[in-house]
Amino acid sequence: MAFHVTMRIHPALGGVAPPVLAAVWRGVVEQRHRPDAVLLAACLMPDHLHVLARPGERDLIAFVGSLKSWTTRLAWQVGQRGTLWQPGFYDRAVRDRRQFESAARYVIANPVRAGLVESPEAWPFAWAWWFDEP
Repeated sequence: MAFHVTMRIHPALGGVAPPVLAAVWRGVVEQRHRPDAVLLAACLMPDHLHVLARPGERDLIAFVGSLKSWTTRLAWQVGQRGTLWQPGFYDRAVRDRRQFESAARYVIANPVRAGLVESPEAWPFAWAWWFDEP
């Protein structure tokens, strides 16, 4: 079963600087190659992160905790101080192909809906498995 997870940047930060976004995104993309979960799509916005993933060796809570911890350490390396993520996260189980396709489109289209870019591929902090296909 896959899950659509949303994590919010801590509201006290009011967003994060571009170098922090880049560092956090690097940490998210690295998740494609870990046994913890299968990363299927992700989109980092200035104030939140969407992930579509299928847990692997760990359960969803452990995966999200690990992702938050890792990306926070990467953000600290580029000058971010204090708490990066709001406590908790929102998740939604994706139970069938229709829900899966809908969740994937929703995740990737986030910057388009926000008016930041005209196409999902133009957003530097978005990825889905089909981006890697020839």
